[in-house]
Amino acid sequence: MDNRPSWFVSVFFDGDNEQTSRFIKDGFWENCSSDKSSDLINEMKIGDRIALKATHNKKNNIPFSTNGKLASVMEIKAIGIVKKNYYNGKKIDVCWTKVDTVKEWYFFTFIRSIWKIESNPKNWMSQELIDFTFNNKPQDIKRFLKEPYWKKRFMKEVSYVDEIVIVLKQLDGEAHLSYIQEEIRKRKKIKNMEKNPNWRAEIRFILQKLSSDSKSFTKGEDLFYRKSFSSEVWGLREMSKKIVEAYSREAFLSEVFISPEKYDEIVGVLKTEKSIIIRGDPGVLKSYFAIGLAYSLLKEKDETRVLSLEVNNYKDEKDLKERSVNDMGENQSDLILEQCGFIELCQNAENDPHNDFYFIINEIKRANINKIMADLLFLFKRNNNSKKLQNTKTEHTRSSFIPENLFIIGMMDAGDQWMRLIDQKLKRYFPIIEIEPAFDGIKKFTNS
Repeated sequence: MDNRPSWFVSVFFDGDNEQTSRFIKDGFWENCSSDKSSDLINEMKIGDRIALKATHNKKNNIPFSTNGKLASVMEIKAIGIVKKNYYNGKKIDVCWTKVDTVKEWYFFTFIRSIWKIESNPKNWMSQELIDFTFNNKPQDIKRFLKEPYWKKRFMKEVSYVDEIVIVLKQLDGEAHLSYIQEEIRKRKKIKNMEKNPNWRAEIRFILQKLSSDSKSFTKGEDLFYRKSFSSEVWGLREMSKKIVEAYSREAFLSEVFISPEKYDEIVGVLKTEKSIIIRGDPGVLKSYFAIGLAYSLLKEKDETRVLSLEVNNYKDEKDLKERSVNDMGENQSDLILEQCGFIELCQNAENDPHNDFYFIINEIKRANINKIMADLLFLFKRNNNSKKLQNTKTEHTRSSFIPENLFIIGMMDAGDQWMRLIDQKLKRYFPIIEIEPAFDGIKKFTNS
């Protein structure tokens, strides 16, 4: 029997109607398609092995990666032995055995209604198909994927980015450019790399392009970092290990010289109201006070969870127009927040609900109170305005609300008499806490 051909025939009788159950139940197979296979049917002899097949294309739920491309699959639904040939080019009798579970065979397939497979040990694909179908031997997927045709079709072409990532992982996440280049050369995974005289420069360009340290950085592709601007040491950002310095309430109090009671008062209001304004006289270094306060609550100097806004860095004097309390259109109220990174901070806080985040507005004073009033009302009246922002969400405004784990600290200059005249009006909207100018040799809480 091993020297006989094996036959793979379609489950479809007329091209559309599947006849698997009928063929198996009535013990025959018949072809009425016009694919000129009559001569092949007449070649079938009693005792030949035969299988019912259905061939189609598939992309999902298959045992190998196609990189988004379709793969040809041939389902084996029943196997049998030819019992009679009517020699009319159409019908044969078969003793069928339905397979318990439909078997799927990939790569080496045939879509026409009848396929003759010769048993030949030198033709490994044919032999594999016969063993798979009739001897229950698993298909050697890896062997087929190594064949040039399917390798070219399904295997993803290795890119410089892929190789840089792999090499950096092998080098513990960080290495000199020359080591990265040399390791990529040794691996020989990039097609025609050595025929490219500029391959070393191309690796360096990709590192620069996909690094936030570069002006060509595109948001969303921050894969790499450069250790310093004077260094050629590059790293994989996902493996970077940034050490965050611990910080505490005690450390903060030792540097700003306010009483523990005042500290507890500020923290209590902030935790309850979510947003506060801390007011002090000019020259008190209030911005450093606010950053240190945030770090003390975080218990570490984590710069990724504290954003500081210097109001005067946004909007020029032409924008200093009076805005009423009801002037809350998002084109005005959220622009400064969008520019300074506030929207992104909201998203980070929303994605990390187990940690707190702090937004600091520095030096609120007479010169800028009007241009940021709508922003302040939005930030301090979050319960109402969060819903408003959600309902009026646009492409420009990416965050839908201010998360509960995001706290607002405004720092107000109290030296201007004009500011004191509007105290009562401001206190209707903002919880305000006074601090005294009791600073001496204060240490900065930022690296700037």
